[in-house]
Amino acid sequence: MAILPSRPNGRPLVRVPKWVRDYMLRNEPPRDRNKWERYALPEDMTGLSFLDVGCWEGVNCAEAMRRGAEHVVGLDICTSDELRRNVDKFGFEFVQMDVLSEKWLELNTYDVVLCSGVLYHVENVVSLLLRLRKVAVNLLVLETATREMGVEEPVLMLKAGDHDDANLSNWWVPNKPAVYELLRLCGFENVRPVWERERPVGSRLCVHADATGKIPYDRILPRKPEAMSLFGGHRSFE
Repeated sequence: MAILPSRPNGRPLVRVPKWVRDYMLRNEPPRDRNKWERYALPEDMTGLSFLDVGCWEGVNCAEAMRRGAEHVVGLDICTSDELRRNVDKFGFEFVQMDVLSEKWLELNTYDVVLCSGVLYHVENVVSLLLRLRKVAVNLLVLETATREMGVEEPVLMLKAGDHDDANLSNWWVPNKPAVYELLRLCGFENVRPVWERERPVGSRLCVHADATGKIPYDRILPRKPEAMSLFGGHRSFE
């Protein structure tokens, strides 16, 4: 049996032909900003559909394609040359839109939905989560910043327009109880953490949530029963 020459550390010293290295680089999704393993997304996506809400350059969409996903869509309000290159190279679809626009109603449903770094950018957090519930069939993977506020109750903290953050599009920051309760109220179940990075005043948190709960239509159109009866009849005011 032939013995391969070895490095000092004992690993085989084998030269990989340049054409093989070039092929691997051309067909491997970029690793920079690839959060697939961090967010505990499915190892095998064969036959599944995948939506990345706030996809940036489409790195996770490329990874979904590599893992065998059947239908992959990236969604963002911004575009870039790198995004275009990834779309052309890996073959996923890209839709440019505001997540709260009416164009959302044209989306299909997806087995796995990823929404990372978006929640605190939208003016209406509940509307975003209800929209995610409408398109998610099985699993929502939600990643967001959180803030420690010293209370156990769910709290969304409004960030005023004169705050010192570099990005003035940050509207809200939730505490961790708010993340769990908001998802529950918007029709998700079995919310569980899969990754967290502590920060001085909070953390970055990623949770999985099953899209199996009931959408609370009775809370979408709030009404006073005595003023607008659900069963018809006359309104009565005091």
